[in-house]
Amino acid sequence: MSPPRIMLLPSPPSSGSVGSVSKTLGIAKVLQSQGCTVSFVIGGKLADFVRANGFQVYDYPIPLPSGNSGDVRSAADYVEWTGMAESGFIRQAVEAELKAIQAFKPNAIFAESRPSASISAAVAQIPALMIASWPSHPAFPANLQYPGSTKAIAAFNEVLADYSLDSVSNLAELLFSRATIKMAPTLPELEPELAALKECDFAGYILDLEARQSSNLQWHPDWQGKPLIFIYLSVSAIPPLIYIELVKEIFDKQPYRVACLCGFHYELKALPDHTDNIQFHWFIPAAEIMPEAALVIFHGGQDTMLTTMLHGLPSITVPGQHFERDYNCTQLQNLGLTYKLPVQAFRPSRIRKIVETALNDNLAELRGHYRSKLRTLSGTENCCAALIALAQKNSWQV
Repeated sequence: MSPPRIMLLPSPPSSGSVGSVSKTLGIAKVLQSQGCTVSFVIGGKLADFVRANGFQVYDYPIPLPSGNSGDVRSAADYVEWTGMAESGFIRQAVEAELKAIQAFKPNAIFAESRPSASISAAVAQIPALMIASWPSHPAFPANLQYPGSTKAIAAFNEVLADYSLDSVSNLAELLFSRATIKMAPTLPELEPELAALKECDFAGYILDLEARQSSNLQWHPDWQGKPLIFIYLSVSAIPPLIYIELVKEIFDKQPYRVACLCGFHYELKALPDHTDNIQFHWFIPAAEIMPEAALVIFHGGQDTMLTTMLHGLPSITVPGQHFERDYNCTQLQNLGLTYKLPVQAFRPSRIRKIVETALNDNLAELRGHYRSKLRTLSGTENCCAALIALAQKNSWQV
């Protein structure tokens, strides 16, 4: 039997979020170590990032954000804001995926937050494992209230009709509902509504945790040994040019080392210079920085949330008006695992006070409980085992 061939389709927006591609690289490395042949379909800076990690990449169009990242009320808002609901993009995306499928001949597909993947997998009749979450489920309250604009739904239904596939009334239907396997990279405690539906497998986490050679972040001698704060705000209600200045104002000359990840943000053309105790980077592998970090300040994205939990770290979350991140942060706060703040609280006096509180609280035992619970699971390996099993059941038909 020839090695399984698995095609990886991470979330495509080159808008400033690297979580999906980073996660998928973790999957790719495990699959490759188990003898699988893997490839990606992705475009832009994310494609360069994947190639730099040594993997084959097939081209994919770059969705262009609509411009306003302030309020993302639902999964449909996310699809539309990122540009993935534009009629021309939908067609180009599906055609690019089908071309890549024909060239690579995968036995199985992995996809996350990528509506076009639901179409191309169905057209090519390739079984797919897709990332599931309650905020991306069609029954999530915000998705029922905001299912997508008439224009966006019509654009997808036109393409679906061209391929004789069932139409949708809610854009969330194309995120994972049509997958062969639906896998939630989280704990049931964090998404009890999804757990109650019994539709998905819970993997605990799917992350790239492979240790790498350290890039040896250099710090001014006066700050050597000071607590390290890791900041990743992704694409949030705070634009990068503003949060960069805020980070400098809050932490300059404070008794902390600060590493701020900017994630290839589409509004940021170049990184600012480092200061003695503050550094800005496009990307830093979690396996490099998390073991040394004392605190994480982040946007509420699932991958950063689970990485923080896996390392038992305190966190401060600033989700802004974003349906999924707000849900994640609320669940995390309900478990006592984060200090959730509104965007307007991201100011020097408030952040400095919360940082001091988080670094000196008495919740280490609680965080240790969830750290241990996650570490008993082999999340990424379980995902790969499911993909391999799926691939072995499907032989490519030329």
